[in-house]
Amino acid sequence: MAKKWLKAAAASIIAAASFYTINSAGAATETLMEVGEVRSTSDQAVVPVTIRNITYLMSGHAEITLPENTVSVETAQFTPSKQFTNNLFRTISNVEDSKLVIDFYSESPDAQQIKGGQAVIGYITYNLSDSFTPGKAVTLDLSAVSVKGRYNADVAVKELDGEIKNKMPIGDVVGNSKVTATGAMRILQHINGNFITEKEAFLSADVDADGILTQQDAMQVLDFSTGKRLTFLALAAKELPNGVLKSEYYEKVEARHGRAPYTFKKRSGTIPYGLKLNEQTGEIIGLPTKAGTNTFTIEVTDAVGDTAERSFTIGVVDSYIASVEKLYPINVKRGEKPNLPAEVTVTYKDKSIGKETVHWNEVDTTVLGEVTAKGLIGDTGFMVQATVHVVDENYLKNTSFGYFQMLNIYTVIVDVNPEVYSVTINGIPAHYEGAGQYSLASAAFTKGNPVIIQLYDKYGNLLETKSQKLVIQ
Repeated sequence: MAKKWLKAAAASIIAAASFYTINSAGAATETLMEVGEVRSTSDQAVVPVTIRNITYLMSGHAEITLPENTVSVETAQFTPSKQFTNNLFRTISNVEDSKLVIDFYSESPDAQQIKGGQAVIGYITYNLSDSFTPGKAVTLDLSAVSVKGRYNADVAVKELDGEIKNKMPIGDVVGNSKVTATGAMRILQHINGNFITEKEAFLSADVDADGILTQQDAMQVLDFSTGKRLTFLALAAKELPNGVLKSEYYEKVEARHGRAPYTFKKRSGTIPYGLKLNEQTGEIIGLPTKAGTNTFTIEVTDAVGDTAERSFTIGVVDSYIASVEKLYPINVKRGEKPNLPAEVTVTYKDKSIGKETVHWNEVDTTVLGEVTAKGLIGDTGFMVQATVHVVDENYLKNTSFGYFQMLNIYTVIVDVNPEVYSVTINGIPAHYEGAGQYSLASAAFTKGNPVIIQLYDKYGNLLETKSQKLVIQ
């Protein structure tokens, strides 16, 4: 009886091992079935279906469905990977309207061992119509997943839905809708002076998320195109602002190019005393209790287990200023001097508000991309920062204001260059009047107060943010 019980227990343990893998830290990792998140600017998108963190696999079932009444995206076909085409597995698929049904079975009476703990089951091809315009996205709903592992035991599986988005794939650069060595060559041409000026292409090329294009980006794109690199997951480079002793601090580090949700952890170094990293959101919050400069490394892990890391520095100063207004990003043409504010609004430790003069350091605007301008506030030791976008041309040409006295309504009119696809004013979409002009009339606008104008390209990328005081000449 004891022998029977031991044998059954051993079988259960082995079965459990078929759907749990152990990561380097020694923790169990749950099995995932993932429908890929794919970007495409062509008339088709090819989306992988992957199973991860599984040691033995006997069979499986999955259904992938487009949203109801979707007309711009059509399921064309499913192509099993080599591993799932009469090699180790037999795969059957069927497309019914907007739903794709996939079933696969081991060709052997026993479960197949999955090398490396993951395998691509196959690829779904979707046809994209002209109505699937730039910036649009559609969700691919994964449901009804059932998987069996060793000894035909049921495997608990976490489902990750997919997405198709009409945007340039990260690392594409040249508009091939895939990553190739040509993209790496284009980045090198940019470095040598043949600039990438379109915002979408620039963001696609900035694979390491540091705001500028370097040989590092070219190398990562080349490695991805040859299979040496499997992800572009990165933590965005960021100059974290100073903290003030015994004053509230809030900042956030952000992950790019991976699969949400993300988790964050401090890998090395020391975060200033009194501050804490929120491991779910990447927020750094708290009340600094010790002056000084701290450098630390944060690691991000995405939903499929890929990781990336970056080092950050926070200085904590003892100042009578508690906080400084958040400055909007500033656009400047390459080679020109950015128009940085001579004064900023500050909040003092006694909660009063005032203005302080800023002495800005020189800003290098010779290279397209994102740089950080730094300035000292008077003799306080407090450092203020502003993000400067170095661009090839101005997106905002002119702003004018009008006033209808009878209705007590102000009108904001903006003239923009052809790359601008939409405009918001104080977060409200402006009306396109034609010939590169947008306008918005509202009783909510107030004379003398600033209006926030934001310009976007056709993919939804923010091109420029401009704060202008509403003044009637």
